[in-house]
Parts: sequence; structure tokens; C-alpha cells
Amino acid sequence: MINDNDPSTLSTSGRLLSYNDAVKEGLKTGEKFTDLMDQLINTKDPKVLLEAAEALSVFELDSDYVTFPHQYNNADYYLIFMSRLLELHDKGEAITLQSHEGDQHLTQSLSALGDLASFAFTAANDSTGGVYYQDQVTNETVFYLNLKRQIMRFNSSAITTLFIETYADKIDSDHLLSATDLLIAFGQSLKTDFGFDVDFNLLDTSNNEFYAFKTSNLASGIVDKLFVAAASEDYMLKHDKDGAVLELTPDVTLKIASHNSTGAAAWGLYVQDSKQEVSWFKILLQYPFLRHWYLDDLADLQIQSDNLVF
Repeated sequence: MINDNDPSTLSTSGRLLSYNDAVKEGLKTGEKFTDLMDQLINTKDPKVLLEAAEALSVFELDSDYVTFPHQYNNADYYLIFMSRLLELHDKGEAITLQSHEGDQHLTQSLSALGDLASFAFTAANDSTGGVYYQDQVTNETVFYLNLKRQIMRFNSSAITTLFIETYADKIDSDHLLSATDLLIAFGQSLKTDFGFDVDFNLLDTSNNEFYAFKTSNLASGIVDKLFVAAASEDYMLKHDKDGAVLELTPDVTLKIASHNSTGAAAWGLYVQDSKQEVSWFKILLQYPFLRHWYLDDLADLQIQSDNLVF
């Protein structure tokens, strides 16, 4: 008896027809893949770009009868998506994609960092399609991205390690700011184009941003160190009912607070300026005495990141 669902019971011609149909289906899958790639590479519509990236990030190209030996991994399509979205916002010249044919994957370079760094996305293994944007030299995770959940989270630890410690003595601050501004631009594009929930962490320039310290019970000696460090640079750290205040310029004020914006007990800081253009990260680059104070007690002062993704 011939069972259409069991090729071994088919006649010779039946088995050949079954094989041919399977090949056709495999080739159709390949055509669908190339259509999506055309969209990812050529579209000017951010919505179409996001849809193509989402589809490709979970796309299974190979089938039982048709395999494609040269293909990128799923996380690489996030990298193409990032590059293309920045390109749509007139920032494409600030990045370069490199194809590594040996193990068939993509990496991305930021022009401002020269040859010091190379980045790629790796799967976060969180079952929802999340990925980590990682430096390929140090494996530091700069941010987490999830197209399905539409969230992006910056990692203060990696930004501190890379841009405040590792690169600060090798690249001038203007180039470091250019590199981080590009990452911020990507996050802003995700917000404005698609409504993503983005946490910029210590890169946030909003006056309302509370940069929460890792420790919830800051030792008085750490604040005392800042009094001394500020005085040595002719700045005056003043006691405040909720912590301390340091006026860096007539328009930029640093506030160390023992409570967050909701009034809950939590040590951290605010950076306030009239144009809301200054972040804690920018201050760390601009003021060496604050950078040294922050790094000396980083175990306590590290700005918290989303512990659900890092």
C-alpha cells in the first residue's frame, strides 16, 4: 500500500516527485529570505525595516533537502538593522560593517573609536529574541536590545569600563562623546520611530534622571572624599538636606541625594542644566577629579543597570 506521508512506500516516480516537491519548498524558503534581505538592505521605511529585521532574526533558511552553506547567524541581522536605521537618520557614515568570511559573521566599527573596538550582537538566550551588543575585544556588553518586546537597556558597567577606563587615555573625549552619541542616536531612533522603551542609564541627559548608586547605604566617608577632591580643584561641595550639591558651572549642578524622585530611600545623583544636554557620563569625561572619585569607590558608586537583562 502506498502511503503519501511515507516516501519509502511510494513508487520510484512517487519518491522522485516527493523529493522534487521538497526541493521546491526549500527554494521557496530561499526566495522568501532574499525578499526579506532586499527589504532590510533597501527600504526607506523604518516600519518595513523593523518587520524585516524581526523576521530574519528568527528565520530558518535551511531545510531537509536544501541547505545554504554561506549565511549569517540570526544576531547579525540586528547589526544590519542598527546600521540601516542610523543610515535612515543620516548617521550611516559614522559606522562600518565588516564581513568575516571564515566563520561567516558580521561586526561593526564606530568611526570615532578607530581600530580600538569592534562590536557584534550575540544572543541573550532569554527565549524572547533578545540580543547583547558586545565589544569583541573585551566582551563587555554595552546594551541589550529586544525587537519583539521593543526595549533597549544600556549597561553602565560596560560603558564605564570601556569609555571611562579603557579608552579614556587612548582617545580624546570628543571622539568618545561622538561614539556614545551615535549609540544614543540609535536609541532615540527606536523611541521616535517605533515607540521603544529605552533606558539610557548614565548617558541620559534629562534633569529628572536619578542615577541610582549600586549601594543603597552610602558611607559618609565616600562623600567626605568628594569634599576634599572638589576643594582641591577650587569647587565647593555644599551640604544639602537630602545629601550634597556641587555647582560645576553657573548652569551645571551635580546633586548627590539620599532619596530618589519618588522619595524612597536610595543613594544616587542628579545632573541638572537648563538645556538638559549634560549627562553623568559627560561629566565623568570632563572633570578628572570626579572621574577619580567615582572610580576609586566604583563598587559602591556604580550606576545601577536593569538587573533583569544584565
